[in-house]
Amino acid sequence: MAEHPSVAVPTLVSLLICDQVIDDKLTNKKSVIGLFNRVLVPSVPAAVHRLVVLASVTEITGRTPLELRLVRDADNVILFRTQGHVEAPNPLATVDLVFNMQGVRIEEAGQYAFELLSSGEILGRRRFQLVVRPPKRGGPAGPSAPSAPTDPPNPPATN
Repeated sequence: MAEHPSVAVPTLVSLLICDQVIDDKLTNKKSVIGLFNRVLVPSVPAAVHRLVVLASVTEITGRTPLELRLVRDADNVILFRTQGHVEAPNPLATVDLVFNMQGVRIEEAGQYAFELLSSGEILGRRRFQLVVRPPKRGGPAGPSAPSAPTDPPNPPATN
C-alpha cells in the first residue's frame, strides 16, 4: 500500500527553550528544568554549551514532516536546521519532541528564534536574546585596580 503524505497541518501546543528535559519513563511525564529567554555570554562569537528545545505537537495525521531551525531575527538568516518525520497514534495525541543541542555557535549578540515548521509552514517560533555580559567592575584586584580601559585578550576576527 502506497504511503500518502499528511495533508493536515499539525498544531504546535508549546515551544520551550531550557537547560534540560527529564523524561520519566515510568509515567511518561517530562520535567522542564531551567526555562530561559536570554543567554549571557562573556564575548562573541560564543558557543552555547547546552540548550534544549521541547516542542509539543498535536493533530498529527499520518507521517508528518517537521523541521526545527534557528534563525537570526535581524535578517532571518538560518543558522542551522534539522528535519525529520513524526507520527502519532491518533490525531488527538500530543507528541513531545526533545531536541538536545550542545555547542550551538552564535556569531553576534542579538535576538534569535527557534522555528518549528511542517511542510514549509511555520507552526510557531520562540525567541531568545544572546547578550554579552558586561565586565565586572573592581575585578579580582579590588577597587585599587587600574581604571584605564584595556584591550580584550582575544578580539574577534573581522572578515
